[in-house]
Amino acid sequence: MKYFYSSINALAPGKEDVKNMTPNPATKELIGYLEEQGVETIFDRFEAQQPQCGFGLRGSCCRMCQWGPCRISPKSQLGICGRDMETIVIANLLRALASGMAAHGRHAHEVIMAVIAASDRKADIELKGKKRIMELAKKLKINAKDRTFQEVAKDVANVLLEDLGRLTDEPMRMLEAYAPLERKNAWKKLGILPRSASYETMESLHMTTLGGCSDWNALAIQELRSALAYCYGTLFAASLSTEILYDVPKPKTTIVNYGILKENHVNILIHGHSPVMAEKIIEKIITPEVQQLLKDHGAKGIVIGGLCCTGTELLARYGIPAVTNIMGQELVLGTGAVDAVIVDMQCVIPGMKIVADCFGTEVITTCNSNRIPGAVHIPFDPERLDTLNGDAMLVVKKAIEAFARRDHSKMYIPKHVTSAMVGWSIEGILKKFGGKYKLLRLLKNDTITGIATIVGCNTPKVSYESNHVNIATGLIKEGVLLTTTGCCSHALLNAGLCAPEFSQFASHGLREICEDLGIPPVFAVGSCVDNIRSLRLFIEIAGAAKSSLKEMPFMFVGPEPGNEKSVGQGATFLCHGISNLIGFPAPLPVILPEQKDQSGQLRWMGADKNPIIDFFNDSGLNEKVGAKVYTRTDPEIAVKTIMAHLRQKRKALGWT
Repeated sequence: MKYFYSSINALAPGKEDVKNMTPNPATKELIGYLEEQGVETIFDRFEAQQPQCGFGLRGSCCRMCQWGPCRISPKSQLGICGRDMETIVIANLLRALASGMAAHGRHAHEVIMAVIAASDRKADIELKGKKRIMELAKKLKINAKDRTFQEVAKDVANVLLEDLGRLTDEPMRMLEAYAPLERKNAWKKLGILPRSASYETMESLHMTTLGGCSDWNALAIQELRSALAYCYGTLFAASLSTEILYDVPKPKTTIVNYGILKENHVNILIHGHSPVMAEKIIEKIITPEVQQLLKDHGAKGIVIGGLCCTGTELLARYGIPAVTNIMGQELVLGTGAVDAVIVDMQCVIPGMKIVADCFGTEVITTCNSNRIPGAVHIPFDPERLDTLNGDAMLVVKKAIEAFARRDHSKMYIPKHVTSAMVGWSIEGILKKFGGKYKLLRLLKNDTITGIATIVGCNTPKVSYESNHVNIATGLIKEGVLLTTTGCCSHALLNAGLCAPEFSQFASHGLREICEDLGIPPVFAVGSCVDNIRSLRLFIEIAGAAKSSLKEMPFMFVGPEPGNEKSVGQGATFLCHGISNLIGFPAPLPVILPEQKDQSGQLRWMGADKNPIIDFFNDSGLNEKVGAKVYTRTDPEIAVKTIMAHLRQKRKALGWT
């Protein structure tokens, strides 16, 4: 059954709705199979939580001290301490952004320290991204003359480390190097230039604690300031450090989806976000020692598959097949064919271990931040890399040993595989189009109507992956070129949208250019930190047009917000002048025009306007940064809203 949240005029699906509406046939099969086996998954637990708290859904519940929780309603309009709804809503969002910034900051720290260790030759890691090192050195005004690239790389890494943790009032050097001048001037005028990711995380939590800031406008300004720290202190650092370590990915064709698993092979899934241990494991599986172990245990080979963002990292660089995202991790273990899942940090849900135990899958944790009761723990420390080689080999051996214990009677591998063209960097995209000016010309003459990045997590509040796929398909039909990252990219990859063949569903102009260039209408550009590839693409094209980002026909689309990290992703683009469309409203109590109610009828949700609604729409964010937030739960209406926004931008620019 569907669940109707009247307070936000939104429908959430029941398990049967998910089975009927999810676009991946492999997902449908596995939900049904695990149901038959009596194995509980995220979809069952979501139903057990119904109805969810309406105060929490609207963001009007405060749990920031031990006097509460306090719930804001017409009956009780202030919390115990005197906080009003506006302060509580913004404080909740600010805390979510700070949490996401801490998560990406931890990721960034790991790869930065790996760069430093490799530069000092304290780690058996070759720095492959020489071109990226030199680009960063030039941008950051670091002397590279008559110096080894290792010396230059260490200086670059130390700048990234400073932007991650600086406590003094100095400019963030990555922001100064990469942000457009028009934006820097706007941010300076607003007073939102940050110090560092660590400082703004501390300040955000400080401002929102009991007896802290009670001016919601000041909290909203801190949200914008923190979003910039999130962008230039964590996303830029994590993505570019990874490229320093392992080089910039290049386009390639591969296959994805659940059917990549093989019955007579050792199947290893690599899950999480940090690529360092994962890369070392890839090195080990081709060694003679491992090949002999496979023969000794009766396996015909090893299949490596990717989950979540570590999966999209490996997919981008090597074409290693990706399987699924955060909400599919239990399903893939339910195939009974996975011998080991190796997890590092973030998005590893506790339910995964419960399902793993049902099917004998070995769970191996490699990050001290992500401990799971009952899992094998082989920790990787980026500041103590002397054991990295041995630990990676131990992980592979554990997986091969698990293969010998596999219960073949419990195996069910859906046969579905999907072709995909992957490995897109900003350089790769621009090269395919013949440079930024040629891409701009296609945008100006309406061959390409607009460019949107469709990204984000999953949420059980919408039918699994359906909004991702339906919105992306609708935009492609309207001639919008797309980039994608993170969990959304798994949905689009498995649905075939990242293959050149999908261009047959595009508008005439977009289809023609895709066919001429042999490219898909959706560029999978990597993991969630690689959203900066899309942002940098937007910056390059706007620069070529001699226009500000807020004037361009660009859009950030997050159809299934879930993790706290998604707040910062959207806010990053907002600060740059790029409007957001969010697929499920909570916890933003923003205006919801033309939403469908439980009977399927359109209903106007404008009666309860308030200062927060105004802030996220016209009178606040739009005046400050030139962008706004739309919330649309229905994919058809979402597409219409995005297209209206893009056409409005085109009209203002005088483009046809």
